[in-house]
Amino acid sequence: MLSTEQSPMRVAQDVKENLCDIQGGLLKEYDTLACRYVFFRIDEAGKGRAWLKALSDKVTSQAQADEGPLEDGSLNVALSVWGLQALGLPQAVIDSFPKAFRDGMRVRSAKLGDVGPSAPEHWEGKLGSDEIHVFVCLSHDSVAACDEQHKRLTALTRAFGGVTEVHVVEAEVVFEQRSGCPAAHFGFVDPISQPAIAGFDDEARPGDGALQSGGGWRSIKPGEFLLGYENELGERTDTPGPPGLGDNGSFLVFRKAYQDVAGFRAYLKQGAMTLWGSDEEAQQEKLAAKIVGRWRSGCPLALSPDQDDPALAADPQRVNDFDYSDDAEGAKCPLGAHLRRTNPRGTKLTTTTDINRKRILRRGLEYGQPLPEGAADDGVDRGQAGVFVIADIELQFEFIQAEWLGKGDFIGLPTDEKDPLVGANGDGGQFTVPGADMPFLFDLKQFVTVRGGEYFFAPGLAALKGIAEGRFQTGETK
Repeated sequence: MLSTEQSPMRVAQDVKENLCDIQGGLLKEYDTLACRYVFFRIDEAGKGRAWLKALSDKVTSQAQADEGPLEDGSLNVALSVWGLQALGLPQAVIDSFPKAFRDGMRVRSAKLGDVGPSAPEHWEGKLGSDEIHVFVCLSHDSVAACDEQHKRLTALTRAFGGVTEVHVVEAEVVFEQRSGCPAAHFGFVDPISQPAIAGFDDEARPGDGALQSGGGWRSIKPGEFLLGYENELGERTDTPGPPGLGDNGSFLVFRKAYQDVAGFRAYLKQGAMTLWGSDEEAQQEKLAAKIVGRWRSGCPLALSPDQDDPALAADPQRVNDFDYSDDAEGAKCPLGAHLRRTNPRGTKLTTTTDINRKRILRRGLEYGQPLPEGAADDGVDRGQAGVFVIADIELQFEFIQAEWLGKGDFIGLPTDEKDPLVGANGDGGQFTVPGADMPFLFDLKQFVTVRGGEYFFAPGLAALKGIAEGRFQTGETK
């Protein structure tokens, strides 16, 4: 019988004391230039556990990551529900995990808006299937070094047997072709905004945490990202399984998403002509900023609505220090802009929502080579390999996908008005741009297509070793 005993609730002050047990790269992204996201299937439970035990000895802790770049690179491990089953965990333990995790992303795809070209039948590399058991993330300071790291992992896997590599995604930092800064394929400098975590980065820059009613910002409670810690409700975030299994763990969401860069650039001309009667470059850049919520430099529309301000963008004390309380109609930043949807900060919502419980730590890199400025579509597969760190799949990731990215009614827009950048728009997608000569676009294209994904559990290092050693097989581990 599964033990119902749980570890005491940890609070912000406990985070730094547990960095040796928390996997690196979760609370703070690695300073890395290349990643290999490698997915495995466990064919034999015993050999799989032996292989996992060898891997667990190589996993990077957050304490190690804080010391600086590692000579052999960084390594992280996470497990799908199918992986936990393949490794021999009993059904009682499996059932202790939240339903969204047990269902897997394929089952939840319609809720996520993964329809049409993004539907699971089009996904690659068996992503979303019951053959994706273990997710290994390799990170290093160059593509060549990351490739060598992958070769070592392949050799280790072959030495143990009973484990098969199913799919790999090669990702690396892309640099914006005009500024030379790290950027997404669409040309916007990123990452900029990440939630500040109480007890870990309380000295974070303004705007990265929670907006306080009296002004200023505070860090988000760690239980929104780490299992077993105090969350924004002052409650202990649920942990799965017997005591010890969920401690210092998190859930990861992996999403591989193709980005139609050529289509996005072409649409900027079309949309600018519709909105302002001109397709000059300045109007195209203005539309791009309206869609995203920031200018390409990273400067937010909320602080500079009429023109880009690279100096502001380069100032860490200003670039994220804003809210939308003075822009109720979206004249500065459209209500439906991507940035505003994912963090409404100060926007009046039509339904009561605690936005501090909807924060996500964004990790991952771009895949595929950049499309040169001015070039026609070259047919190259490019996009983002996204990794998102959360404590509650349904409350955080799925809510944002379904309600904030997939609809518009939560901010007073038409229900079927989706996120203009990543929404499943297709022909006929709508986007409202207050202040434009013709403030509506009714022909928004789909610029992002999901190519696969899955939900994973990233255990603390002690729990990972426990899984590998079979210590959670009975469900009664103390």
